[in-house]
Amino acid sequence: MKKLFVLIAAVMGMNAYGQLLLPAYVQQHALQLSSEYKELSNRTIACVVDFSKPSYEKRLWIINLKTGECLLHTWVAHGKGTGRTAEASIFSNDSGSNCSSLGVFIPKNQFNGKHGLSLRLVGLDWGINDQAEARGIIFHAAPYVTSQNAQVNKRQGNSQGCFAVPTEDIKTVVKLLENTNAFIWAFKQLPSIPALALPQLTSQVTK
Repeated sequence: MKKLFVLIAAVMGMNAYGQLLLPAYVQQHALQLSSEYKELSNRTIACVVDFSKPSYEKRLWIINLKTGECLLHTWVAHGKGTGRTAEASIFSNDSGSNCSSLGVFIPKNQFNGKHGLSLRLVGLDWGINDQAEARGIIFHAAPYVTSQNAQVNKRQGNSQGCFAVPTEDIKTVVKLLENTNAFIWAFKQLPSIPALALPQLTSQVTK
């Protein structure tokens, strides 16, 4: 498990030599995850959301931890309570806040709702995201998350706290995350932390 969670954090950045950089604080957190969350035992599909990046950048990765393959790299919106600009700054676990939540989530089930195909989530962090299911925090498609918004408007639209992805990606997201082999980790990166070089992921697929 230690090796798996080191790979999760590795997707955050790459230096000029093609090496993936793992900030020290993420390494420390990653090494603790396997002991803190018994629900994550043997899960090998990780969806990583880096809310330190602006919404016009692709800040969601789904990776196969066993093979090192990047299965999807795309945009994801944050809640309007978290920030009406491209930057995500405020996070909340409270109902009615319209904020995104940080922490570790596991998928519950897929369903068809007002946004079409969607995926329910359960938050594992008490006081941080444990109200996610009650709040209706889900993965869903949104017409306000597009490559054009990223390029022209330099921001995506905002959800009510959900992980909103481009319409063309929702089927892939649900297919990859809907089973008991997957989990989601959303975080806000701290600045300027010493890094450890790791090998590059083996491949990257956008669909």
